[in-house]
This record gives sequence, structure tokens and C-alpha cells, in this order.
Amino acid sequence: MLNEMREGRLTEQSIKMFRSLNRDLSFEDELQATELFPTRYEVDLANNSRMRNLVGETKVFQAKDGGTQTDEKFRDKLLANCMAPTEIHLKKGAQVMLIKNIDETLVNGSLGKVIGFMSELTFDSYQQHEEQFEELQNSKPEDLNPEQIKLRNTIMAQASTTQVYPVVRFAIPDGTTRDLLCQREMWKIELPNGEIQASRSQIPLILAWALSIHKAQGQTLERVKVDLRKVFEKGQAYVALSRATNMQGLQVIGFDANKVMAHEKVKGFYAERYRRRRDSWRKGMRMTRRRWLQLRLHLVTFEHITVRGTLISYPGSAITQFVQSCCCEARGTFLGTFVS
Repeated sequence: MLNEMREGRLTEQSIKMFRSLNRDLSFEDELQATELFPTRYEVDLANNSRMRNLVGETKVFQAKDGGTQTDEKFRDKLLANCMAPTEIHLKKGAQVMLIKNIDETLVNGSLGKVIGFMSELTFDSYQQHEEQFEELQNSKPEDLNPEQIKLRNTIMAQASTTQVYPVVRFAIPDGTTRDLLCQREMWKIELPNGEIQASRSQIPLILAWALSIHKAQGQTLERVKVDLRKVFEKGQAYVALSRATNMQGLQVIGFDANKVMAHEKVKGFYAERYRRRRDSWRKGMRMTRRRWLQLRLHLVTFEHITVRGTLISYPGSAITQFVQSCCCEARGTFLGTFVS
């Protein structure tokens, strides 16, 4: 289906399949499918609207840029395509996407939700006493016992004196979840000689209720929602739909075969590749008559054939015709191998 879309030649069966994906998606956790938009304006509008609906304090994380390039304007151009934003605003409950590979289960494109903000020391305590932390979050201050009050005061003291980072509960493909303290990571623009022209230090997260089609390139998403009525550039539909890892997590709204536009250069490229494959296949078919038998014929005479030590008798005239048709020459004894 995607290959047909990429080449701009959708069949009726594929069109019917794409239209069947116009249905609501439901998941057991609270995470929603990431909606892909053609423009950054639409992305910001959707993400900011969801952020305003969340209660609680907003935490702001500023990027730290560096590198050997001292011209800030030129450095900003080098970092223009960096996935990490110069500034990100987060609240508890925000849906986010990981933009850095951490290990085999937490990769670029993993979806999660911010469950809190902690220092490194507090997060270590949280992992050891997760149930107590959950009780603190779900209880009113007047309902806490002395031990819980002490733990809460410790957490608040650490939060006021040390750098805090978002704690994100990520959905894992096997259906489980995993909590991660998202500390700063580094992105680099490096020359062949090892010189780092530009670098950015930032937490590896972006808001993920919505994402631009351009920024989604290179990402693999398990939950994707695409409204093709808003697509206006050639190739955008293919890029958007190919981000999904499976059809179960893909919702397609407003599919129109006329909107699936392939660039003329792309069509020409695949037409040329098809022509070369076809010519190669025809050439191979012409060779098949000579090399169609995939048996090692160690000795061929006009009176018998020896195949791997087994003697098989044939009429001389028939085997002469066989050798003549395969080798275009049959004089005396032919020594060789027929290979398909």
C-alpha cells in the first residue's frame, strides 16, 4: 500500500483499505495518538490548547547551546533542524515524545506522560519507594501520617535546592510502562576532523499531542492520527502515513486518492527503475535456455550422462539435440557444468 502511494499509483483495494482506517483509536492507557499536521502553526495550536487544560505549575526548560562557532546566527542555522527545542514548557500530565535513543525499549519516538518533576536524588528514592510516592500524590496533606509528612518535606527540600527534571511514564511496545528521569542530553554538529561546530544540551522531550509531518520524518510512531484533508504538498501523505509502525495504531481521516500526490521526479525515478528491472528480467529469460538445468553434469557424451556418479542412458540423437540446444555446439564430449 505504501509503495503504491509513494509511486502515485493506488489500486482500488488499497484505497478501500485506507478508507477503512477512518475510525477512532482506543488504548488501555491514557496516552492518545499523535496527530500529524502539515504546518508548525497547527502543531503549536493543538499542543498549547491541551497544555492550557492541565492544572498545576508550568516548568520551563531552556536549551544550552555551544560549539566552536561563535557567530550566533550561523550557529542557530546549524541547529535549526535539531529535534531538541530551544525552550519547552511542561506540566504534570503533559503527553511527550522521547527524541533520543536511550536503550532497546526507550527509543526515539516513544510516547509517555509526565507524572512529576524530581531531582536525581529524589528519583532514586522514588524507585525504591514507589508505592509511598503514589500515596503522597493521591492524598490530601491533612490525611498524611507522620512518616509520609517527613517524606514529603524531604522531597520539597530537595526540589527547592537542586535541579529537577521531568519524570515520564513511557508506554513500552510489550504493553508495560517504564518511568524515566529525563535529564539533559547532547546534540552535536560535528566536522569530519572531530571539531564540534554547534551543540545543544536539552531534555530529550517534545510535546506529543501533535507533531508536524516534517518533524516526524525519521520517527517511528505506534499511535498516529492523520487528517489528509489538510495535506497540500506532494509526498506529505506518504511521509505522514509511513510513520506508523502498524495499521492497528493508525487513524486516517478524510482519505482522498486525489490528495495522494507523488512528485513527477519520483514517478520518473520508479518508472526508470521498473524499466531496468524489466530489461534485466528479459535478458535473464534469454539466458535461461542455456542454463536452466541446475545439475552438475560432470561428463556429457552423446550416448550417456553421468550425474554425480550415476549413469543415466539416453538415445544419442536426443542428447545430441539437448546439448546442441543448450550449448549451441555438440562435438565429441562436452565437459562442464550447467548452472541456473
